[in-house]
Amino acid sequence: MSESVPGEEAQMQAMVTRWQTLKKQAEGGEFRLDEEIGKQLSDHAERMRSAVQRMVDTAGDLQHLAGFGTLSSAEDLRAKFALKADKGNDSAVKRLQQSVEVATLMRDTYKLAIGKLTESDQSAADRLAQLNMGDS
Repeated sequence: MSESVPGEEAQMQAMVTRWQTLKKQAEGGEFRLDEEIGKQLSDHAERMRSAVQRMVDTAGDLQHLAGFGTLSSAEDLRAKFALKADKGNDSAVKRLQQSVEVATLMRDTYKLAIGKLTESDQSAADRLAQLNMGDS
């Protein structure tokens, strides 16, 4: 069984950091999206998050392995495979949970980005309405 590719953990952490930064920018109104595009992106991120969460919910079952035999080397193999499924540093469950975190950040960021755009559009519309009322 192959071990973790060097840098995978760093890549995942970089993705989390990038989306945390984008979320802060969306909160501050620096990152904005068209409402329809943002809604579609948010909906897609939610579908991804839900699908990966279902994988997390079932991946823990992969640690219950049988059929390796009674030799001590077989037991060692069984234990190694069980750790790859759950509770190990590089387990499938851990990787999937990190993906859920990224998808959640994506979804929330898109929602914030369209919210700020909508706020900005509403504010501009209100200012225009006030100007038009002054002309009458």
